[in-house]
Amino acid sequence: MKKIFKLMLVVSMIVSGWSCEDYFELKRPSQYPWQNAEELELAVRESYLHLSRSPWESPLGALCLIGFAQSDIPQLPPEAPQGNNYAPQYYNRAYATTPPDKEVDWCFKFLYQIVTNSNAALQLLNDSEKAGVDPFESMVESDRETVKRYKGELLFMRAVAYWYLARIYAPPFDPAGSNDGRYFVLRHEYVNKPEELKEGALGSVAEVWAAIRSDLEEAKALLPESYVTSEPQPKGRANKFTACAMLSRVYFITGEHGRAEQECDAILASSMYDLSEDPVVAFNRNGAANGREIIWEIAYSENSGRFDRVPGIFGMSAYNSRESSYCTFVLAYSTLTRIGWMVDGPNGNYAEGPNAAKDKRYAQLYYRLEDHPLVHRPNVWLDKYFRAPDGRRSNRPMIRLAEVFLTRAILRFNRGDRDGAAADLNEVRKRAGLDDIPAAVLTADDIHNERIIELAGEHGDRNYYLIGLRLPLGIGDRDPAKFSPVLAPYSDYYWQVPLTEQQQNQSYQNR
Repeated sequence: MKKIFKLMLVVSMIVSGWSCEDYFELKRPSQYPWQNAEELELAVRESYLHLSRSPWESPLGALCLIGFAQSDIPQLPPEAPQGNNYAPQYYNRAYATTPPDKEVDWCFKFLYQIVTNSNAALQLLNDSEKAGVDPFESMVESDRETVKRYKGELLFMRAVAYWYLARIYAPPFDPAGSNDGRYFVLRHEYVNKPEELKEGALGSVAEVWAAIRSDLEEAKALLPESYVTSEPQPKGRANKFTACAMLSRVYFITGEHGRAEQECDAILASSMYDLSEDPVVAFNRNGAANGREIIWEIAYSENSGRFDRVPGIFGMSAYNSRESSYCTFVLAYSTLTRIGWMVDGPNGNYAEGPNAAKDKRYAQLYYRLEDHPLVHRPNVWLDKYFRAPDGRRSNRPMIRLAEVFLTRAILRFNRGDRDGAAADLNEVRKRAGLDDIPAAVLTADDIHNERIIELAGEHGDRNYYLIGLRLPLGIGDRDPAKFSPVLAPYSDYYWQVPLTEQQQNQSYQNR
C-alpha cells in the first residue's frame, strides 16, 4: 500500500498543463496521499524540484536572465546571435505593456506548482494542529521534530515562489506608497474545485509581501540551524539561516533596512560559513561537495536529468562551449570602466583596466575574449555557470555569504557606521585577493562596484539592489536617445501574467 500511495503522489505532481486551473491544480486524489512522515517528505522535495523542473522553463534561470538583461550592467552586442531567445525583448525593457514571452510565461506555471504543492501539504499539517492531533498515526517524538522541519521547508518554499512572482509579475513594493495594486493570485489554502480555481482572489502588493514575510518568519522559527545530515546534498535543503537570508532580501527590498541588517547579523554570527575558498568553488561542483560560503544551492547529481540552461544565454560558458550561438550578453563597457576592468572601452582601445589582473574573480568567474567569431572586438563575459566537471549539472548557488557581507556593508554605511561597512566590504575583497579600502576613504560607490563584480548575473541581484536603495535603474550602454533610467517607485517595472491566466480567472476581469 505504501508503494501505491507514493506512486499516486509522484504521478499526480508530475502532471502539468497550461490552463488557469492547471496553475493551481495538482490532479491528485482528494484523499491525502501521505500516510506517514516519510511519505510527507515527497511533498517537500517536490517544492524544491519545481524551481528547476525543466531546463527550458525554470524560474531560477528566468529570473537570472531577465534581471541581468534588464539591468544597467550588461550590453547586448548588435552582432550577437539573437536566434531562438528573447534577449532583445529583455534588454530593451519591453515589460509592463508587453505580453510575456514563453520563458516568462512558463516559469509562472512552475511557481504556482510550488505554491499548490506547498499548500496541499501545509493544509494537512495546519488542520491537524487545529484539531490538536498528530497528522499521522503512531507518531513518536522524532517524527514530530521531522514534521516540524518539513513544515518550515514548505513555508520557506512557498515564500520563495511568491518572492519570484512578486519580483517578475508586479511592480516593486513602494515603502512610501499604498501598494494596493493587484496583479496575481495570492492563495494560502489548498483548493481543487474548478469554480474556486477560476476565481482565485488577487493579492495586493502589500498583501503579497506581508505573506512572504510571515511565511519566512514562521519558517525561521521552525527550521533547525543544522542541515539535513542524511541528505546526499545537504545545502540543497533550507535551514534556519537560509530563511534568515531570504528575510534579509525581503526586508532590504521593502525598505525595512534595520531588520534586514539584523538578519545579516544572525547569519554572520553563526560561524557556519566563511570565505576561505576561491570564488569559483561556489560554481564548480556537482552533487554533495559543499562550498564553505554556500548558504543554499540547487544541487545536481552527475546523472541528473534536470539542469538549467538559461544562464548560458548570458554566459560565455554555455554548455562548456566558448563559441555558443546562445551566448548573448556581455558586461557593458560603461560597467567595465566603472569597476576598473577596462580603460574606457572603445575610447581606450579596450585596454585591460588596472583593477582586473589582481582580482581573482576576473580570472575565475569572467572571461575576456579578444575576438568572438561574431563579435570582433574585446568583451568580458560572465563565466560563472556550467563550471563543474559535468557542466550542465553544475550546482547553482542560490544564496552566498558574500551577498550577506555586501548587504550589511551598504546598510552599515548608510547609517553612518563606516568602520563596520569597511570591515564587511574588505572580507569580500580579501577573498578576491584585493587590498583593503580604509574606512576613512570608503564611499558608497566602492560598495556598489564590489557588488557588481561579486554578484553580476545572479538572481537579478543588480536591480533588486538598486530598488532596495531606491536608486535609478540606469541605462548602461543603451542609446540615451531611446532609453531613460527607471526611477522609483518603478511603477511600470513588471511583466504581465500569462494571457491564459488573465482570460480564465474571473478575478482579473473584476479588478
